[in-house]
Amino acid sequence: MNKKKISKKQRNIIIASVLAVAVVVGICVVAFKPDPKLQVETVSPTKQTINETLDTTGTVSAASQDVFTLPAGVKILSLNVKEGDIVEAGDVIATFDIASLNEALAEKESAYEKAQSAYKNAVTTSQQSKSKVTEVKKQIAALEKEIAELESKVNSGADKTPAVKPSDSGVKVSDSLVKRFVSVSKLFGIEYSSDEARKVLENMLSAGSSINDLSSLMDNLSSIAGSSGSFDMSALAGMSGSSELMSAEMSLIQLKAQLATLELQSDSTYVSAFKTVADRTREAYVAAQSQVNSMKDGWIASAKGIVSQVNITENGTTEQATEIDISSVLSAVTSGADVTSLLSAFMNSEKSAVTILYYPLVADISLNKYDILEVNLNQDVIVTSASDNEFEGKVSYVSAVATSSNGLNIGSIMGSSNASSTIPAQITIENADNSVIVGVDVQVSIITDTVENALVLPVEVICIDGPDVFVYALEDGKAVKKNVELGIASDTHYQILSGVTESDVLIKNTVGLDDGVRVEAK
Repeated sequence: MNKKKISKKQRNIIIASVLAVAVVVGICVVAFKPDPKLQVETVSPTKQTINETLDTTGTVSAASQDVFTLPAGVKILSLNVKEGDIVEAGDVIATFDIASLNEALAEKESAYEKAQSAYKNAVTTSQQSKSKVTEVKKQIAALEKEIAELESKVNSGADKTPAVKPSDSGVKVSDSLVKRFVSVSKLFGIEYSSDEARKVLENMLSAGSSINDLSSLMDNLSSIAGSSGSFDMSALAGMSGSSELMSAEMSLIQLKAQLATLELQSDSTYVSAFKTVADRTREAYVAAQSQVNSMKDGWIASAKGIVSQVNITENGTTEQATEIDISSVLSAVTSGADVTSLLSAFMNSEKSAVTILYYPLVADISLNKYDILEVNLNQDVIVTSASDNEFEGKVSYVSAVATSSNGLNIGSIMGSSNASSTIPAQITIENADNSVIVGVDVQVSIITDTVENALVLPVEVICIDGPDVFVYALEDGKAVKKNVELGIASDTHYQILSGVTESDVLIKNTVGLDDGVRVEAK
């Protein structure tokens, strides 16, 4: 067969024609390419248990604890824990030297015996003092009348007895007595110089008083300064005139000092103070007996817990926390001083050595007037620690009384009188570990409603537009809007009562969707 040869011109025409057809076809392909479909993520409804919760925060504390204390002078033989340790019921916390325990108990017993003896003496002294008060008051009245008559004589010049001048008397007063008089005078707010004090004392000695009289006067004045008794101390500096008048004034001071002491001792509060000391020291002694007996086998943990504080060391010895002893307390009572603080310091001198916080731990929360309608005792709770560990819990306490907060809040600004009222409640945390720390907040989710085998969807699938609640289903490559009815909700899921089934494929990322939009699953 003979082939016809194509000229160069014909070949160019054919190539141009083919290219033209290709361009036209390409344009058509581009012109008729379908729109791209929206890429979406999908999910189907599932059946599971869903919990609706009331969420808040709570501060962790221990429902019970042991604070182990030690009296002074006790030696620690062994210490088996450190802060942060978890202990079990029956664990031995520490052991002690028995001899040092017995010595500490003996000190408590001695303090009680001293206080009991002082109380009995106070009762006797009080009875005797009451019988003497009337007699001393009569003596003071008679002496005051005598002094008034003597002063009248001195002022009128009828008493020719020359006043004794210290410079002429030849009587010498020791420096120690002068210092003591200056010190006692300061208790009454009177400042005497050494020279002034010496002149006053020399006048008294010249008037017939002895060194023993002056020493006794110092004792009585000190007693008055420590009680409710009082008199004009500056009157001592003004004593002058005849030796008879000065002697009478000296005797009056002594009688008034004696009366102040008698009145203090006869007062019922004086005896009551000694009884209080005796009673408290007896309580301390009885408690120490029990404590020492329990410590002979060491400290034992009574339950599972965490060691929160350790203030002792192995082979160490506890020291006295305060220098207050029973003698100081009794001396304060005798002087008429308030012994409340001294007695408290004496009774609380034991050292807090080890503290154990026992499980279960609890979380303290506050509820408002709306929350309380949904919360009941024994409700299940989910507690989440700072490390996101979850623990089961129960509502173990709900107060019957609301408390008011002093903090600034919207309710108080708007004039609502009870807007800041809250109801205290407590959650018991079960099986807490070290991630639950006493004093630190935890997340608390109180389960207010539960539905088992519920049809649920993730919250990001649900669209809410006013009263319109709906989802988008993926059907035949399109987004199809479906209205649904919701039940309870958790943080992550909604319960679906109607509108979809488990077989439906629903779209999660609903942004930009509309009914009928072409979509395809990723």
